[in-house]
Amino acid sequence: MNKSGIHPKGNRLLIRPLEVDTATESGIIISTGKETDREQMANTTGEVIEIGKEAFWDSETPWCEVGDRVVFAKFAGLLYLGKDGQQYRLINDDNIVATLDSDVKLVDPYLKKGV
Repeated sequence: MNKSGIHPKGNRLLIRPLEVDTATESGIIISTGKETDREQMANTTGEVIEIGKEAFWDSETPWCEVGDRVVFAKFAGLLYLGKDGQQYRLINDDNIVATLDSDVKLVDPYLKKGV
């Protein structure tokens, strides 16, 4: 259910990015502030929250559905703060590059930690 107050129009999707870790596996705290914000914007994975009515109009079947974990283009879309206090991104449907099974672990090459 979309509690963000943000509703995508046209060919856009509302994505809730997965949270960027703030500590390494060994417990080292990563700085917060602008550095964390930059990492969050560079994040390329998230959950589909809502899909605009014209998304995927040019394909036989949609590439993803509400609730799917997806991979999208780095720095794609616009970052917004929903009325529920969570960050969201509005991206174009063609920025979705893959869907992820729930048991897929993503590895951050810098932290060497799965997400």
